[in-house]
Amino acid sequence: MQVADLNLPDARKNSSLLRSSSRLQSPWFILVIVLLTSLAAPLNQFKVPPVMPILMEVFGQSARSAGLLMSVFALTGLFLAVPAGFILQKFGYRTAGLLALLCLVLGSAIGACAKTIGVMLISRFIEGAGMSLMTVVAPAIVALWFASKKRGKAMGIWCMWVPLGSTIMFILAPSLTGRWHWEGVWWFCFFYTAIIGFFFYIFIRSDPRTFSDQAGPTPAGRLEGKNLRRVLRNRDLWLVSLVFCCFNFAYVTFLTWAPAFLHQIRHATIPRASLLVSVTSILTIMAGPMAGWISDKINSRKVICTVPLLLMAFLFPLSSSVSEDLFLILAAGIGLAAGFIPAGVFSGAVEVVGDERVAGMAMAVVQIGQNSGMLLGPLVFGWIVQSQGASGGALGEGWQTAFWILAPVSVLGAVSGWAARMR
Repeated sequence: MQVADLNLPDARKNSSLLRSSSRLQSPWFILVIVLLTSLAAPLNQFKVPPVMPILMEVFGQSARSAGLLMSVFALTGLFLAVPAGFILQKFGYRTAGLLALLCLVLGSAIGACAKTIGVMLISRFIEGAGMSLMTVVAPAIVALWFASKKRGKAMGIWCMWVPLGSTIMFILAPSLTGRWHWEGVWWFCFFYTAIIGFFFYIFIRSDPRTFSDQAGPTPAGRLEGKNLRRVLRNRDLWLVSLVFCCFNFAYVTFLTWAPAFLHQIRHATIPRASLLVSVTSILTIMAGPMAGWISDKINSRKVICTVPLLLMAFLFPLSSSVSEDLFLILAAGIGLAAGFIPAGVFSGAVEVVGDERVAGMAMAVVQIGQNSGMLLGPLVFGWIVQSQGASGGALGEGWQTAFWILAPVSVLGAVSGWAARMR
């Protein structure tokens, strides 16, 4: 009895250590680390829109050329969409994740020190590589740590990464700019990415396993050439990818240029303009988990892809005509509708290929559409704004035409989603 009493403190200590270790390796703890790590990518992506007017002045750029600061970010992702899947397969998600973080850290440092628009564009290109890799790596880790019966809920939480990152940046960037000028925004992203990269390295262990639908972990098999060809030839998958292309064309363009529109045409201060547009991202965050629940409830991916896009097609043209106060309501409506579409796209893409073993390559095809929209949207929008002004039209007319262009693009996305053979 006395011996047992003497060993009791050690037993309690060991039990406490085991519980602590178990919590740190809990799927939900890993999900938190993955979400915080993923945030580094949209923080870097959306650090440009809140300070776009300042960057245009500092680097002496017109609206047409300034749009490249967002479009070039997507260019890398477009080229690396399919290669990112192979990088993940060959080196594992831990190495691929660290490579993504390294690209984001390096791009932020180069951008913060940039003195010319050329150097800034190079930095955005490097950051785009990090975003592309993160888009593939993060959901792969979530899929590993959560069995199929809980994976949907976990994916729904992770899908908040882009709207959450953009919201944080729209709210935080004006304050950082006011104190440390625009470079302060870049250095904030640098330090955040470096710090969260340390936690990723500590807590995310390399393990080339994935959960099957049957029971626990099974070895991840190599992607065979015939499977790759089958994915790339899947008509419905490319239609789903086109849905995401049209969505990102319109949505990312709105987030990119709306602050500059409010500042130049409605004469809102830069902090107020960023705050008004941040409402869009906030509502997108709120709508995401709800969209997944509704999709399962009505047993349809098609509906939550197409109906919101049609609503956005109606709302975008109103952006140039409403007052500054009504713009807040408009931004909220666009954000609420936008939150539904990614949930339908990501779920539908896996289902149309009919084999979860090739889900990674299905996401690569979806990423082609995603980055195509991100590349073309801000660039085309800025070109229209600048061209209308240069041709003798009023600057406000250029903005009006540009916002109207987003309507047919959204309709095209809705038609593509309806044509795709997904439930």
